[in-house]
Amino acid sequence: MKKVFSFLSALLMISILTFLLTKFSSKDPAENYLRISHVAITKESLASARDYLGLNRSWLEQYVSWLLQVLKGDFGVSYLYKEPVLSLVLSSFGSTLSLGLMSFVLLIVIAFPLGILAALYQGSWLDKGIRLFSFVSVSIPSFWLGYLLILFFSLRLGWLPVSGQEGPSSIILPSLTLSFSLIGQYTALVRKTISEELRSLHVENARLRGVKPSYLVWNHLLKPSFPALLSGLSLTVVYLLTGSLIVEDVFAWDGIGRLFVKGLQAVDLPLIQACMLLFGVLFLLSSFLTQSLLGHSPFQRKRRLGHG
Repeated sequence: MKKVFSFLSALLMISILTFLLTKFSSKDPAENYLRISHVAITKESLASARDYLGLNRSWLEQYVSWLLQVLKGDFGVSYLYKEPVLSLVLSSFGSTLSLGLMSFVLLIVIAFPLGILAALYQGSWLDKGIRLFSFVSVSIPSFWLGYLLILFFSLRLGWLPVSGQEGPSSIILPSLTLSFSLIGQYTALVRKTISEELRSLHVENARLRGVKPSYLVWNHLLKPSFPALLSGLSLTVVYLLTGSLIVEDVFAWDGIGRLFVKGLQAVDLPLIQACMLLFGVLFLLSSFLTQSLLGHSPFQRKRRLGHG
């Protein structure tokens, strides 16, 4: 019950911050609304727009009215697109979700094996090569890598689409670009975590008992490292779903990041508020789920019992 109350309180704070940030950071919303709607800005049109948008009421009244509408699933109508904001956000978020999931799969499939190999063969040429790759991948800016991949795989070889969402192959370059720096980060993190576990007593005992390498890696190295890795992965998932602004712009990927940027450029308040609220809720959900998973982790319980 306490966790539910904390979660709801955090949601309320996110809604308040979202409302206030858009109020403090924007110009006159009525003027923006008229400009985007291509209506001449006069005293009469401004007065009419303020009345239509409910800007003549106090901030508290505006917030309560906005919150009640949000709870009903009504985020208003976009100034820029003249469509319900909720449908725009859901449509764009679907594209971002597919891109984020593909990027996450690449991250897991590439970073974890590389990190494990580097840890198991520390000091070898393989380890040095993986560490060099990790350093290079973290150092390359996403936009530069995106254009480089387009130049080579799309324009020179003609294997993949330049941009847009023309088919299943369209997701390959954006997802690789989005996950590339993260692959380097997690390769280093997995290497460090596994290296620490290799020096632990239970791993030494397992080796002395002649445990098979595959069993050793999974049960004595990866499982104990799960809590440390999960905390980072949960934040990474949120980043993949909210931090893809540059990648979506480079590849003309119609996701939530690109929609948010267009909303900022047009000062489209209903759209900006909905996106900011979504980002905050995703972060909160990620934190809540991570704490729940860690709380039910068998290895975590063993550690607490051991310290007790």
